[in-house]
Amino acid sequence: MTLKQPVTLLTAALLIALPGFSQTAPTPPKESAPVELSPFEVSSESVRGYVASETMSGSRVKTQIIDLPYTVNVMTNEFLEDFGIFELSDNVSHVGGFTGLDVGGNFVLRGFTSNNQLRDGFFRLGRYGSSNIDRIEIIKGSNAAIYGRSSPGGMMNMISKSPKSVANQKLSFNYGDYGTQRVTFEGTGPLVTSRFGKTNYLLTASYYQRDFEADWTLARNKEYFLALDHIFSNGTKLTLMAEVFEQQRNSPLSGAPVIIDKKGTGTTATIDADDVAVGYAYNLAKNSTYGPNSRLNRDNTSLTGTLEKKLSDIFSIRTSGNFYSAGRDDYNQNTNWGNILINKANTVPAFSQRGATPNWGRIFEDGGSFQGDLLAQYWTNNRKLEHRTLLTFDFNDYYRWDPTIGYAAATHPDIVAWNQARSVTVDANFNPVGPIGYFTKGPDPVNGFVSTRKMKRRISVMGGLLRHQTSFLNGRLLGFTGARFDSIRYRHRDFLTAASSFTPFIPSYKVGDQIRKTITSFNPNLGANFKLKENFRVYASYSRSFFQSQGDNPVEIANPTYKPETADGWDYGFKGSFFGDRLTYTLSGFYINRQNVSVDDIDPVTGLTIRRRDGDQLVRGYEADASWSLTNEWFLLGSYGNVHSIYTDFGDANPQAIGRKVQYVAPYNGSFTVKYSPSRGSLKNFSTNLGVTFVGATPTETPIAGDVVTGPAGRRVVTFSSRQWALTVPSYQVWSLGARYTLQSSRNMSHTFAVNLNNALNKQFIRAGTSGATRILQGDDRAIFFTYTINRKGTKF
Repeated sequence: MTLKQPVTLLTAALLIALPGFSQTAPTPPKESAPVELSPFEVSSESVRGYVASETMSGSRVKTQIIDLPYTVNVMTNEFLEDFGIFELSDNVSHVGGFTGLDVGGNFVLRGFTSNNQLRDGFFRLGRYGSSNIDRIEIIKGSNAAIYGRSSPGGMMNMISKSPKSVANQKLSFNYGDYGTQRVTFEGTGPLVTSRFGKTNYLLTASYYQRDFEADWTLARNKEYFLALDHIFSNGTKLTLMAEVFEQQRNSPLSGAPVIIDKKGTGTTATIDADDVAVGYAYNLAKNSTYGPNSRLNRDNTSLTGTLEKKLSDIFSIRTSGNFYSAGRDDYNQNTNWGNILINKANTVPAFSQRGATPNWGRIFEDGGSFQGDLLAQYWTNNRKLEHRTLLTFDFNDYYRWDPTIGYAAATHPDIVAWNQARSVTVDANFNPVGPIGYFTKGPDPVNGFVSTRKMKRRISVMGGLLRHQTSFLNGRLLGFTGARFDSIRYRHRDFLTAASSFTPFIPSYKVGDQIRKTITSFNPNLGANFKLKENFRVYASYSRSFFQSQGDNPVEIANPTYKPETADGWDYGFKGSFFGDRLTYTLSGFYINRQNVSVDDIDPVTGLTIRRRDGDQLVRGYEADASWSLTNEWFLLGSYGNVHSIYTDFGDANPQAIGRKVQYVAPYNGSFTVKYSPSRGSLKNFSTNLGVTFVGATPTETPIAGDVVTGPAGRRVVTFSSRQWALTVPSYQVWSLGARYTLQSSRNMSHTFAVNLNNALNKQFIRAGTSGATRILQGDDRAIFFTYTINRKGTKF
């Protein structure tokens, strides 16, 4: 994407509503007049401590969460701060059905893995910190398709902090175990007040670093964020945001290798009839597999502009544009631990052999988006029926250039030497017997790079949504229906793959030619929320969704049978409250079918294995969420999710996979939290919080791992299997607590002292992850962190 394109997108987002400025002559804003919030803006009063009552992510407009016919969970900034969550990663598993979050953008939600999310409603590929996040909204189920492509399990939307009208500045210092150091500045308040309106600002800057148990493994984050809000004298609101994120990871963590018991009858990795996969070598994974000369760095820069205007008592408009540029640079982080064979037929000690050739991979991504929302709120039938009609148009453009090269040919002296050192002998407890050798050379074109991937991919999606909601029976029954249409255009190039690799063969194709394809997707949705009593509601909804991966290769796109994944799902349940709304709860169930999963089939003519998109996955489960303000000082919060995720069609090359569990999906997870905040006495400015998160034993292998299958289509049988597909990581519980005290030194100045103890019981646990690169990772041991924050209200220091 050229520089002109993002400027055009942002300019278009602003100009659509600019003519409306001339309808009212600018006058000085009245200080006493209340500010009427846009129907696209969630009020700050809706977030109280750990609980939020409103969402915009759930329907693209401000809506009470209790009114939605599906589930939306919210994690607030106060929750993240109280539990010392400095980086949004796998430690965020507090929401039922939600696990595996990492900085690369991967997560698991309601039985499905996803590799992208939303940032303020715009497509995002991970790369985020926590210093500028106000809250995380998790839309569950296929209803997230209101934003276009979406995982069948739902979508995560990270909402940025917004400028405040009251001046405030704070500076925080964090220090603790694992070499953790963090400094964060946040300033907000009025910037300019004139007859044209008010301008408020928010500026955050943060530096975060930490080390890990393995040698040479470290993380360094830099986060910068600037937001400007201008509210014109006629109520129109313009928001501009800029964000920069940079992350350096040296010698990234690597997953534990599989242990295969050969039962004394074999010596090679080839699966024998009596082989059994018995577990993982967790002790070996505590050591760095890559060594000091390894990196995985990421960065992201984004610009966003949003204009919100109430055109009349009925119509409101919101237009927004976004541009981002992201990158990834990884070197020598593909030489992972190899499987370990024990009880072999020979006397060779057990060992793990790492990858043969270190790679250097770079990914350059950029994109731009435009969103336009027109909302009509009106009454009919003598004001007996209230309606909200939303018309949305959006455009998203994504470009990726991802050259990957091997260090050198296999005959290069450096590679020959590495192949003599890449095996690591282990003892009976799977600890290294001696010092581990590492590949110490950096990428150098003199060595003769070997290109292994060289593609350019562009995906443009243009879509529209029409959604209508009506309130019946004096507001007791809320019904909605809608539909979304998307046109997806692919323009891909592959500079390495020959024409003979395309199926079917493309006679006129030349290496590097552009592969073009356009497909469409139509996805309806409907639902209802019925208030049986003032404090008890039942709801149900149905929605279809589609998902297309930005990583699909030109060979896949060129296939005439190519199609994006689709899903249809049902949500149903109860929402209610007790004790004057002090205790609120949601009990929900879901049933989701995923289609067009990429699987292996047997060609009936040639008998060869071919790749097709005709696999299916079924997920069903239930969830429970509750919050209870027990008193003005005691608050309880709980979440639980139970997920049953299986393959119902894994291709006719592997019929044995039917009914097997989907990898990386925890069968259950959740959390329980209690917070105590005294409101009077000597402890008035003190608070403490205690929480536990729990995750069930999680499958970590593909449903065909370790199987040897033979026979023609329709008569395929498992000859023998090591049952590697049945491996799981153990269930675990992690207890964490925090305490903080605020000392008011003057009317405008305060000092907050906090301490966090994470994994307080020092339990050893393993994170399942979300992909081959992030699975089977060791969780942190007990760690203590100290925080000091100085806070000042006012513009002068």
